[in-house]
Amino acid sequence: MLSWGFVLTSGEILISNHGGSNVQLLDPTTGIVSSLVNVPGTPIGLAFDTSFNLYINVNNGIMKYDKNTNALTTLFTGVGQREGLAFDTKSAHLFSVSFGANRIEEVDLAGNLVRTITIPGSSQLLGISARNGTLVVTDFGAGKTYLSTDGGNTFGLVGSTSPGNTYAPDIDSSGDIFVNDFAQGKTVEFVPLGGGLYSKLDFITGLSAPANGLSIGDDGSFTISEFGANAISIWNSDATLRHRFSGVQFPDELVVFAPVRQGGGGGGIPEPATLVLFGAGFVALVGFRWLKSQHA
Repeated sequence: MLSWGFVLTSGEILISNHGGSNVQLLDPTTGIVSSLVNVPGTPIGLAFDTSFNLYINVNNGIMKYDKNTNALTTLFTGVGQREGLAFDTKSAHLFSVSFGANRIEEVDLAGNLVRTITIPGSSQLLGISARNGTLVVTDFGAGKTYLSTDGGNTFGLVGSTSPGNTYAPDIDSSGDIFVNDFAQGKTVEFVPLGGGLYSKLDFITGLSAPANGLSIGDDGSFTISEFGANAISIWNSDATLRHRFSGVQFPDELVVFAPVRQGGGGGGIPEPATLVLFGAGFVALVGFRWLKSQHA
């Protein structure tokens, strides 16, 4: 007899519990918060690959939660306490931020260390986001945000927010960069002006300690972890509040299942209506369709 695992539906939100040892699952339709998986330590960064396996930064490494078997295994062990984690569709690699060692470890899906990335002048790298070879990284200590358009080979300075309070970054399809400012309770926007220059403005204000969770959806929505309120809030593209969900324990990093983040040539990433995981190692895709993303 088959034992059922869990069902992930497009739009559901996975959140690391910074005060516990589990990854939480928020259903935005019902507002119900449940526990998806327990890990042996504090979960921080979260990321999906294109096959919808879940990767979790735990302690000084990366764990893999297999979509076919529900098995939780250690994929990679690095140096220093983990923070941000991102999967890049162009390289098909994971980029895991070692907060403890102030560097980024690029890891392939077999668990091999591809290279170690450092950013000159940085002090405490923390958050990271990836979009088709473009990386955005935040420096918690110095309050700086860096951009790489060549997959992490070189980085340029975007701008600064509050030192000691600069958390999650993300980049939208037009190249605007957004960063959570924990102390000021806001999400800041950096708009490219050309020539490596950016204008800075307050995009969303009145947040309660926005932490290392920030995800921009294909509809232009913003999903943000509000650590100070034990809540997840979703905002429209015009910075108006869509909904705030309470009852989320110590929300830190988050990932929304499963954004389409593929640009350029090729076939794009499959967008699932529902991904059904079975405990006995079977997987069924329900209502599955293929899309070509409009995003770069």
